[in-house]
Amino acid sequence: MYLPAILFCVLWAAVRAENSDDYELMYVNLDNEIDNGLHPTEDPTPPCDCRSEHSEWDKLFIMMENSQMREGMLLQATDDVLRGELRRLREELGRLTGGSLERPCAPAAPAEARLARVLDELLQGSRDASRRLALLEGAKAQRPEEAGRALSAVLQELRQTRADLRAVQGWAARHWLPAGCETAILFPMRSKKIFGSVHPVTPMTLASFSASIWVKATDVLNKTILFSYGTKKNPYEIQLYLSYQTIVLAVGGEENKLVADTVISLGGWTHLCSTWDSKKGHMSLWVNGELVATAVGMATGHIVPEGGILQIGQEKNGCCVGGGFDETLAFSGRLTGFNIWDRVLSNEEIIEVGGAESCHIRGNVVGWGVTEIQPHGGSQYIS
Repeated sequence: MYLPAILFCVLWAAVRAENSDDYELMYVNLDNEIDNGLHPTEDPTPPCDCRSEHSEWDKLFIMMENSQMREGMLLQATDDVLRGELRRLREELGRLTGGSLERPCAPAAPAEARLARVLDELLQGSRDASRRLALLEGAKAQRPEEAGRALSAVLQELRQTRADLRAVQGWAARHWLPAGCETAILFPMRSKKIFGSVHPVTPMTLASFSASIWVKATDVLNKTILFSYGTKKNPYEIQLYLSYQTIVLAVGGEENKLVADTVISLGGWTHLCSTWDSKKGHMSLWVNGELVATAVGMATGHIVPEGGILQIGQEKNGCCVGGGFDETLAFSGRLTGFNIWDRVLSNEEIIEVGGAESCHIRGNVVGWGVTEIQPHGGSQYIS
């Protein structure tokens, strides 16, 4: 009687155990579905594919929109940085020129001493602006509408800055000393008392010579002396002077002179070089590295003697005996880079002496910055 009841209980327990295993399996499978994907027994097709909500074109437009937003932010940031740098350059230009580029001749501070550094900064800023401009132009190829407006504004400011830079460079060319020279002698006015005396260590016994000088004349009369050398016997051994329409080199007297029909620019620096050789009497005149006049048979066989007086900016009429200065012959302006050699320089050497950074080249008879040159009567060294 108890046997059927026992068998029923055993079967009931087995059924309960089987159901419990199924529940545990379902629990494990649910965990696996969360961690590793769908249960192998389930349909691999997902019940809801959210990606089907966007087509391929929708995805492409979304990507382009995000890219354009990032590009717009980059363009705006670049434009802000560039505008700040351009504004700083404009402020520096304003300080440099006393607030007005239209009046560059009256700077508020001694700008010549700082102008080289400022110009370097301006050039570097211009190069940086150009580099950023190239980046903006590259962005413009991708987004012409947005980048075009930014480029137009930047280009306008960049053009204005470069125009200001050219104005400053023009002002510097008028006020800077040429050829890298650090000093010049200023002759503030035409006067019988203003001149410079040159004291070469090497004797002035010359069978040939080359003379080089940088000139910035304020005004020119019929005869405006740049430099002259004379003795008691002959006050006109060597003369280089300007006239209204000419440049004149004379050796041994006015009868041996070479005239170049060349007018120098007043208020600007001009390089002059003159040569003479006694053997054939060959003379030449060079202006800014170009040959403008030449002749032969000038003072052939003549020897320039020593013991005379060498002066710049004035001629000593009669030298010592009853002589004096003539105000109408005096030079007014600035002179620098005065050198004399006891030989005729080659064409290549003359061009080099008149070059942009040639002030370190010095003559062996008179060397600028080495030979003693004393200013008198109001002339003075400037830098």
